[in-house]
Amino acid sequence: MRNVAPSRVISRRTNQLVTIAFLVGALGVFLAAVGVLMIIVPLDKPVHSSYPTYVFVRGAFVGIGAIIVMSAVGMAIRALTYRKDNDLALLAGRVLEPMLDDRFTFIRNINRRDIGYVDAALVGPPGVLVLRIVGDAGAFANEGVNWLRQNARGDWLPAGFSPTLEDIADVRKVRETLAKASLGDVPVYGLIIFTQDPSRVGLTINNPQVPVTHLVTLMPTLAASYLALPELDISVVNAIVTVLYE
Repeated sequence: MRNVAPSRVISRRTNQLVTIAFLVGALGVFLAAVGVLMIIVPLDKPVHSSYPTYVFVRGAFVGIGAIIVMSAVGMAIRALTYRKDNDLALLAGRVLEPMLDDRFTFIRNINRRDIGYVDAALVGPPGVLVLRIVGDAGAFANEGVNWLRQNARGDWLPAGFSPTLEDIADVRKVRETLAKASLGDVPVYGLIIFTQDPSRVGLTINNPQVPVTHLVTLMPTLAASYLALPELDISVVNAIVTVLYE
């Protein structure tokens, strides 16, 4: 199995976004500077009827320029904080790597504009398996899309997140992206993986919308489900990898 992450793609996207942020920021600084200059060196006088318009324009230059600069800073921060890899996905990939042949590709840390962020996807002859990987420890209960977590007193409370809903959204976006690439007939599935040892993660599952497993039971789970599905032509598998790895 190939275990890969599109780090070079993410680095290229980071550089592009930083460049755009610099250009946008430069525009904002220019507009703000023009507005400040209009304040320091008035080009109109209060006695003129056009002075209120002049005051509005210079204030707009300063205000709009400041907003643009702040937006550029936000773009730069987002670019520089792109995740280059996902440690939990890397761990899951290492578990699967010796167990699957070269027809399978495990793509970690997918981060695309049309998909958003996806922990990982296993692409192979059975299709695409979109993974939501959870590193939390504790006792969890899942029914449908709802998740509960047990607190220190033993009370069951809303978990505050739903890996099921997150994975369903990821599956939908992956399907939409493949459809745009003329791969709309490709089957796309979801799976939630808890990476902590079962002694540290208790799972009570009832009628799950998305299957849930521990990392240590990942391979048996796949053998009984994903790996037992009908196989696609290898050319289609390679086309899927190309789309998701871009």
